[in-house]
Amino acid sequence: MLLCEDNEIYRIGLRVLIELEPDLVVVGEVVDVASACSLADLVDPHIVVIRQGLLPHMQEESVSALCSRDRAVLILAETESKLDLAGALRAGARGYLSRWVAAPRLVDGIRALAKDELVLDPAFARHLLQFLTTGPTGAAEIPAQLSALNPLTDRQRTVALLVAEGMTNGEIAARLSVSDATVKSHITAVLRRLGVRSRTQLAIFVNNDTARQS
Repeated sequence: MLLCEDNEIYRIGLRVLIELEPDLVVVGEVVDVASACSLADLVDPHIVVIRQGLLPHMQEESVSALCSRDRAVLILAETESKLDLAGALRAGARGYLSRWVAAPRLVDGIRALAKDELVLDPAFARHLLQFLTTGPTGAAEIPAQLSALNPLTDRQRTVALLVAEGMTNGEIAARLSVSDATVKSHITAVLRRLGVRSRTQLAIFVNNDTARQS
């Protein structure tokens, strides 16, 4: 994992928190985006954690570069007023959490990213709607005939809603008292029934459907 954070105290805290976990390793630390891109090419981390403030105006080209080689980028947002979730998703980021997120949630989010899951702070879920009208990777990729969650069973609908809230497979499993494998199976079935290709598109669709009904 590569950390991109210019506040030394916060960066050290992140590293200590992450390295307390036996399955997580920090392979590098940098203080700016340019250094992150250069070091990422050298150490090829699976995950890059970066403070949003280091991405002025959401430099999509920088995020895209960090996402190359199938790397997962987790952006830590400082204030909701500065969010650009649409830009982050368009650039390829798969994680978007508050910089002040609780430590267990951050660790769980990092593990979920390692499993190629979408990690999104529930407080930011409404910003997914922006993504529907911000370019070719937005609404155009979601089949027009999808207008409701009716094709889903009750349990599949529940899982879809929890995915849209930004919960990881592990969190959903704990909420529903089922195994991670069962959650993964439900998500696979939901994607197939709705005709969407990823958790990101599923979350976008569910939030859009909820907004239409409200």
